[in-house]
Amino acid sequence: MKIEIGESLSTSFLKHVHGCRIVQTNWKTSDRWVITEKDKGRSKKFFDRIVGSNHFSDIFKGSSYNQLLKQAEIDVLGINTSKSTVYGIDVAFHGAGLNYGSKEESSNRILKKIFRTLFIMQTYFDQYDKFESLFITPKTNPSTLTIIKDLIEKANELIDDQNITIRFITNEDFYSEIIDTTLSESVNENDTSELFLRSMKLIELDPRKSNDFKNITSSASEKKFKKNSVSINKRTKDGMKIGQYVRYTLQNCFEMGLISNDEIQRLQDPVYSKKIFNSNFEVLRLKTRSIKDSKGRNRYYSKQNFCGDYYLSSQWIESQWDFYINWLKKIKYFKVE
Repeated sequence: MKIEIGESLSTSFLKHVHGCRIVQTNWKTSDRWVITEKDKGRSKKFFDRIVGSNHFSDIFKGSSYNQLLKQAEIDVLGINTSKSTVYGIDVAFHGAGLNYGSKEESSNRILKKIFRTLFIMQTYFDQYDKFESLFITPKTNPSTLTIIKDLIEKANELIDDQNITIRFITNEDFYSEIIDTTLSESVNENDTSELFLRSMKLIELDPRKSNDFKNITSSASEKKFKKNSVSINKRTKDGMKIGQYVRYTLQNCFEMGLISNDEIQRLQDPVYSKKIFNSNFEVLRLKTRSIKDSKGRNRYYSKQNFCGDYYLSSQWIESQWDFYINWLKKIKYFKVE
């Protein structure tokens, strides 16, 4: 079986940077899997919205929704179970730079792959809340990159959903966001199946290259990594990112009796939630209500009850860290932690 170095890199990236406990390369479907119309619901609506757009109407020309599902294949698939997030990465490693024909052909092919990966993840992993579709490649011609960036921007405007992320990562960003962060987070890893990391360790043994390698892998001296740490390395507490930390501590607070009945009522108030947590949704929602917003998008964790019989908002972002920590201080969580 042929081993692709780009897929090996992507595997290590998802495993060590994004905390995916399940990672598989060359992910494909099985004819034995039964997919119902309900399973297809979310992705089919997304497909119809894409093909109905003036910007992307030609991308899937000649390809139906069902044909796309039959062609289902993702270079590297990862699942972070604690964040209820599915990642799909398509990777291209062209020595002379990304080349799928003309600039327009290359751009359309990239967006088609990104969209198709999203359709597939939403269909076969509908039980998860968030989806990220990435296309990564080390080198792209500037003129082609300009077209792709414009299409990505238009696509994000069309998607308008915090639970969906699409990105095209190339050139300097490829090395700073993918390679540098993967090496930084994997210095002490020794899994021989991760061939990209093994190849880097081989380079490290070369005395002629060791200093250069250490400049990349050492968190103390890695300049690129420090430059990008604000956007790449998200803030954590006790090893948890904000969504996981909220889920863990809020339930703990309830079980320790720190959240009064009055506070539970306030946490169901959108105005209070906006003021205290800068949240666009009420923090708690009764289980008798839907987890979806007015546009049919999931906004609450559905697999667990919080504070008795409530859904907890899944819409937590980096800028809310201080708001949430201040609330924990207010209810005196840290005094009894």
